[in-house]
Amino acid sequence: MRLPLSAVVLGVLLAGCAQPIGPGAQVPPVWTTTATPGEPVRPATPDPEGFPVAAVPRPIVLIGPPLELVDPVGSEQEKVAAESGTYSFTGAEPPTPGPTSVPLPGGAATLPLIGVRDALAAMSAGGRGGEPLELVDVELGTARFPTDRGGLELPAWRFRSGFGSVWAWPAVAPTAFWHLGGIPHALHRAVTSDGVELEVELPAPPLPCPGQEPITTEVVVVEGATSVKVGVRQPGPDGVGCARDAMYRSEKRTVTLKEPLGARLLVDEQNGVVPVEVR
Repeated sequence: MRLPLSAVVLGVLLAGCAQPIGPGAQVPPVWTTTATPGEPVRPATPDPEGFPVAAVPRPIVLIGPPLELVDPVGSEQEKVAAESGTYSFTGAEPPTPGPTSVPLPGGAATLPLIGVRDALAAMSAGGRGGEPLELVDVELGTARFPTDRGGLELPAWRFRSGFGSVWAWPAVAPTAFWHLGGIPHALHRAVTSDGVELEVELPAPPLPCPGQEPITTEVVVVEGATSVKVGVRQPGPDGVGCARDAMYRSEKRTVTLKEPLGARLLVDEQNGVVPVEVR
């Protein structure tokens, strides 16, 4: 969870692990809450130190809720019904499929699939009660889901609602994912061509007060065995003393790693998983 800009120190990282990028700065980096007022509040994410980076195949890191509305009709009635977060199925239940080959960023892997009944139970697990949204038909197909390595086409149960919309839930068993449904949408993005040099979207410096010098920030990178943490620190005064708008601003910064990112997670200062697109 990000706090208002107040230079609250989150922790001091060891100097030997840090790789400051920018002018000077040989002192140990201090992670601070550099968020601008108005930045969206994000739920906590799992500790990246627990990520099984050596697992083969690499776990799928799906970002955001697993339920995707892939073909919306746009009915206001359906929108209201879906707010309950619960679903009922009145169609014919197809047999549970066997394991299937799934193309993953690290190469194809044979993964177990779940049946319609298990998918429906997972879809309604976090429901808020109320009248469920009726689903009248289902077929096994594919859908594109956001992951930490870009959009990924996965086997999916495609449910058609009584209103005509199509909702997709991953048919791949939860064991193939890292904390399925527990990785919130990230605030930033990154792109790379070689896994070493990354262009990362990071918080922009706050706007200076009238008459003050522009505020600068330095990029700090900490490389670990399971993740790479990237963020910014503000070495000088933050220019507090004038009114500012509540708009959150970001900017793209170039980061060069000591070792290729590989299977490691890219995370921000608060362990939020940052999606990396390979170009």
